[in-house]
Amino acid sequence: ILSNFGEVFPSKVGLPHVLNELSTIQTLLRNITYDQMKQLPRMTDRSKLNAMKFLNMLCMYSVISKPMLLPLLSCRMVRLTLQYGFCDDSIVGLATAGYSVFLFTEDIQLASYIGKVSESLVEESPNKHALRARLCNELVGTLNMITEPLQSVVASFPEVYNSAMMAGDVENAMICRWWYCTGSFWTGASNLLSLSKHYVQCIKEAVRLKHTE
Repeated sequence: ILSNFGEVFPSKVGLPHVLNELSTIQTLLRNITYDQMKQLPRMTDRSKLNAMKFLNMLCMYSVISKPMLLPLLSCRMVRLTLQYGFCDDSIVGLATAGYSVFLFTEDIQLASYIGKVSESLVEESPNKHALRARLCNELVGTLNMITEPLQSVVASFPEVYNSAMMAGDVENAMICRWWYCTGSFWTGASNLLSLSKHYVQCIKEAVRLKHTE
C-alpha cells in the first residue's frame, strides 16, 4: 500500500540497516526544535497524508510484532514532515523516532530530548487526548521514565487514562490504569489497602470493557 504513495521500504530489514538509518537521522533529530516544528506549514499533499496515516498504524503494530521496523518507519515520517509539512501524525513519527533511538542506541539524552519536544507538541494539539493515548507507551511509559523520577511518571498515568477514555481509546486507557497500579506498588505506596482496591477496580473495568488479554 505504501508504495502506492511513493514510499518504498526494503523487503528484509536487519540490525545493520536499522543502525545505519539511526546514525543518519540522529544528526537531524539533534537539530529539531519545538519552534521549528510549529513553524512548518500544514501538510496538504493527500498522498503523503495517507502515507503518514499508514506509517502511524504500522508503528503501532510494530512496537510489539516487529520493533526493528520502528526506526525505518518513524524516520521516514520525520523526513516527510520536514519535506511536506506538519500534521498530527508528525508527532507520532517524532515520538517514535525518539523511542527508537532509546531502543537501539545508547543516546539517552537525545531520546529524552525528542520525547520532550514531542510532548510539547502533543499538549498544543487540538487532538491532544487522542495523541496522549496513542503515545502513552512511547512517551510516558518509556522516554519519561529514563530521565524523570518514577514517582512523578506514575502520578501522570491517571491523566493519560482520562485522556484515553475521552478519546475512546479503551486499550491504552486500561494499560495506563494498570501501569498506575503497578507503578504505585513498586514506588512504595503507603496505603496498600487503597492500592488493592485500585487493582480490583482496574480488573473489573477491564472485564466490563472486554479488555482482559
